[in-house]
Amino acid sequence: MRDRELVQRVKDATDLVALVGQAVKLRKQGSAWVGLCPFHSERSPSFQVMGDRGFYHCFGCAKHGDAFSWLQEREGLSFPEALEQLAGQAGIELPKQRERSAADMDLEERLRAALDSAQAYFQGKLQESPKAMDYLKNRGITEAFGREAGFGFAPEGWENLIGHLRKAGFSPELIEQAGLAARSERGTMIDFLRNRLTIPIHDARGRLIAFGGRAFGDDKPKYLNTRETQLFSKGSVLFGFNRAKGGFKDGALVVEGYFDVLQLHQEGVNQAVAPLGTALTENHLQMLGRFSKRLVLCFDGDAAGIRAMEKALKLALPAGFDVRLLLLPLGEDPDTWCLKLGAEAFRELVRNAPDWTSFVINRALSGKDVRRIPDRMAALRELAEFLGFLPNTPERRELFASLAHQLQIPLNEFDHAVRSRAIQPSHEAVESTPSIGEEVDDLLRPFLALCQDPEVRRRVEELPATWWESLTGAPLLQCLLDAEGEDEGIPEGALAALRHAQAAWAAKDDAELAPEGAIQKLEAAYVQREIQALNRQIQDPATMADPFVHRQVESRLMDLLRRKSILQKQQRSRRSTAF
Repeated sequence: MRDRELVQRVKDATDLVALVGQAVKLRKQGSAWVGLCPFHSERSPSFQVMGDRGFYHCFGCAKHGDAFSWLQEREGLSFPEALEQLAGQAGIELPKQRERSAADMDLEERLRAALDSAQAYFQGKLQESPKAMDYLKNRGITEAFGREAGFGFAPEGWENLIGHLRKAGFSPELIEQAGLAARSERGTMIDFLRNRLTIPIHDARGRLIAFGGRAFGDDKPKYLNTRETQLFSKGSVLFGFNRAKGGFKDGALVVEGYFDVLQLHQEGVNQAVAPLGTALTENHLQMLGRFSKRLVLCFDGDAAGIRAMEKALKLALPAGFDVRLLLLPLGEDPDTWCLKLGAEAFRELVRNAPDWTSFVINRALSGKDVRRIPDRMAALRELAEFLGFLPNTPERRELFASLAHQLQIPLNEFDHAVRSRAIQPSHEAVESTPSIGEEVDDLLRPFLALCQDPEVRRRVEELPATWWESLTGAPLLQCLLDAEGEDEGIPEGALAALRHAQAAWAAKDDAELAPEGAIQKLEAAYVQREIQALNRQIQDPATMADPFVHRQVESRLMDLLRRKSILQKQQRSRRSTAF
């Protein structure tokens, strides 16, 4: 299909090493570029970029993809958005979008234009409000950062913004659809934000989608977001994510409010994000999980903050996150504590934040008299909801034994309670790392064992890379070829996977281990994939309308069909010889 050709053309024109290198420090190693994985926390590099092959792979967390998936994972783009961005950078013109969403896209553009106009209006009014300027100054916001963050002011009055936007050509209906206006009890339209400091809210790509408003004095509510719209759903947005997503090397720091995030960013603690007036959701975790599996929760130490931590744990632990809890001194917020300690000391706190177990244990035992059976059982129920997510290590056994003794419960009963109450992993949250057995296509498994032989390895290196580079497990095979049989050149995670595959194939008989048969199967599968692709392309109206292209595709298809017939005969001959 022509769409497939266009995608391949954009992919070929993209320098994947340069694209990934914007976020990851890479160094050359063999035919690959290696660095610390941006998707999980690690100390030794297991992340590889194969620039000539057009894909990246991490042997630690199994993240794998090409230039398009990189932008989808790192920037939160859809595939069409990633294609559009890469095509623009490569100077490749894309065909006009179908009218599918011509109306929807036009509405989105007009909503964004209205929001941009409102932002310019709010920023212009900021200098006219001494109380707003004083508020920012008292919160420690510098003038330079205030401009960068986009603070503004919504003046008192019912229709100031509405009047401004209507003069700029925006209809009342569009203003309301953008979440900038509300209806009074009499049904008239009024400004949604009035007499408030305004804070722009952006999506993962940095596009303005809504506003937050901070009240002055004792006005309620203290914080108010503009209404949810086609562009803005607060359960799917993390405040500050567009700034923070490149700073998750030491984990994502989740705090509670706008100013926690903004003042931490001002101090250079760029990994901070916050939900927008909601608890942490699975959508939030999906966003964070694309960048880091290490999550540092830093909420207030009051009852509401403790409950928020507990809810976040119940979502994050089943999703496979390494959760850390940063508990602050009573009366301190993340921003105030950062200012007192200094940015580097605060970052060190984040790096060394303790895991969640002591928090869970203290909370479960708090206020309970373990001499009373009801209190002991209540503590056990609370502990059982979380402790099943601890790795099965000697330390876990010691902890369980200590808690069982403390609660005067037999250890086997404690174990049973934990196993039966453990929360099952959520498939809707961040995907877990696949097992080794699921990481390698069956067509490639024999080569992971066969390529220990230098002669076979040489033959595989001479095969067309297109036969195998799109298969699951291709990075593992490439890693083996690059190492030239030397274990020292293979990352630890990849070496473990190779040993597993090699051990599984060691028990095969000689016929199954013959390289000729494995190579024939590999080529046959490639030929079949190409035949299917050409069959789709030859039926494409654009191909049928171009006689020259149609003849080319038809000729290529006939060549492949002949090759398929030859391969089938060879495979039949091999099977008959084997018997």
